[in-house]
Amino acid sequence: MPTLIRTEADVRSSHLRAFRLDETRVALVPEQAVLLAGDHVEVHVRVGAGRVLELVEPGGSVAYAMRGSSARWDVRIEVEDGGSLVWHGQPFVVAEGADVSRRLSIELGTTARVVLHETLVLGRSGEEPGTLVCRTDVQRNGVPVLIEELDAFVGLGLHRVVDQVLCLGSGCDGDGLVLESGDRLHRWLGAETHLSPIRVCQSSPSEE
Repeated sequence: MPTLIRTEADVRSSHLRAFRLDETRVALVPEQAVLLAGDHVEVHVRVGAGRVLELVEPGGSVAYAMRGSSARWDVRIEVEDGGSLVWHGQPFVVAEGADVSRRLSIELGTTARVVLHETLVLGRSGEEPGTLVCRTDVQRNGVPVLIEELDAFVGLGLHRVVDQVLCLGSGCDGDGLVLESGDRLHRWLGAETHLSPIRVCQSSPSEE
C-alpha cells in the first residue's frame, strides 16, 4: 500500500488517492469505481504527536450489486498524544445485491482527539437494502473505548440510514451516547439522509 501523503500525517490507501488541499486538509478521491465485487479497500491514517489533519471526501461511495460475491472496506486510524483528526465522511450507499464488511480500528494516545462522521445508506432510491456488517474497535493506550458490531439486517429495523459522529477526546459535548470513557457517540436512524439533525463538527482541529 503506497504512501500518498507524508507531511504532518500519513494517509495511505489501496483504492483512494489523497490530495493535499492546504497545510492541514487532505481530500480522499477514488482512483476507480468502488466498491465492486471482490474489492478490498484499505485506508491507513496516522497523525503524529501534536499534529492536526482534516480529511474531506468530495463525494460519496456506492457498493454495487455483487452477484453472490462480497467486498471489504477497512480503515485503521492512529492518532498520537496531542494529535487531532477530523474526518468529514460522505454517504456510503450499499446498493441492492451488495454484501459489504466494514471495519474501523482507532488507536488513540492519551490526549489525542478524533471527530469522525459516517453516513451509511441501505439501498439506492427504489431499491431493497444491501447487506452490511460494520465492526468498530476504538482503544486509548490499549484500553477499549468502544467495541461494536452493527449488522444492518438485524440491528436497524425499518431504518435505511445511519448517520453518526464519533467524538473522541477533548471538546466532546452536546447530546448523544456518553461512553464510559467520557467520549461520545452521536447516532441517528431514519429514512432519508437530509432529515438527519447531526452536523459535523464542533470545530476543525486547526482551530483548537
